[in-house]
Amino acid sequence: MKNFPPIFLVLVLLSIFPQNISAQFKFNKFNSKEMGIQSFDYTATEIKRTDRTSVLQIPGFHNRTAPAARWMMCVYNELAIKRGFAYSTVVYPDPPSEDVLVGFPASMEEDVAKTLGPEFGGAEAFPIMPVEKMKFFCQRIIQNR
Repeated sequence: MKNFPPIFLVLVLLSIFPQNISAQFKFNKFNSKEMGIQSFDYTATEIKRTDRTSVLQIPGFHNRTAPAARWMMCVYNELAIKRGFAYSTVVYPDPPSEDVLVGFPASMEEDVAKTLGPEFGGAEAFPIMPVEKMKFFCQRIIQNR
């Protein structure tokens, strides 16, 4: 009976601990209609995350129009802002995958293929973009909807 309180405490802590982990962050979701864009309807949902990358699932990614592609660039930028980063880079998926890998380098000079993963050195990887520069671009896109 002496072991009952410690075992009970362990069970209580184990039941609470997973909830605390999931409460540390909430996956992000972006919707073009909710952002005031009526000409197309896309959703980008964060489905995975590491300390310096996120995976966005974007249904219809490979059939996107030019305006939708620009909106998606702004989503990557907004995700970087929400996650507290000053730079972002993206790796587009090969069909049929619609999971876009977004990386968050510490600087424009970072060798992201070495620090974030080899995918960031491939043909589908885009250059590193500064968040501040993209903010101006994205404000114009949202305003001209």
